[in-house]
Amino acid sequence: MSGKTLGIGEASRRAGVSPDLIRYYERVGVLPRAPRTAGGFRYYSEETIARLLLVRNAVRFGFTTKELAGFLKARDSGRPPCASVRVAGERLLAEMDEQLARLHEARAAMADTLAAWDARLARTPAGTPAHLLTMVPDTPHKNQRLVRPPRRLR
Repeated sequence: MSGKTLGIGEASRRAGVSPDLIRYYERVGVLPRAPRTAGGFRYYSEETIARLLLVRNAVRFGFTTKELAGFLKARDSGRPPCASVRVAGERLLAEMDEQLARLHEARAAMADTLAAWDARLARTPAGTPAHLLTMVPDTPHKNQRLVRPPRRLR
């Protein structure tokens, strides 16, 4: 390995990920197994840092580590995965459009509920319960968490 090498702590700091995430990326195949010192410590090159940044950004974009492992394995073996990456990106955009449509519907339902609450409150004497929570619509599909949490393993 040519050039300067870094320990896992410095590599993680420079790539903006945790050491545990680096070890995970090695296990799932998006990062090659790191060479080790005689003492068993992992060490990383500048090329590894660049790959970590690529993986970090691709995960933030929405790709799964399984997808990335496939893309990178193809790339590393000389088969550019560009068409597959493009198709997967288009799928991610379609999923986002679906999420946005569901969010728009959920927002409209919430606005309708608030308007109904305002009307009930206007008819309810002060100090008397209005029972607003009984008016929450029974629409679980609109009350589910609509945006999945980021897939980070920090």
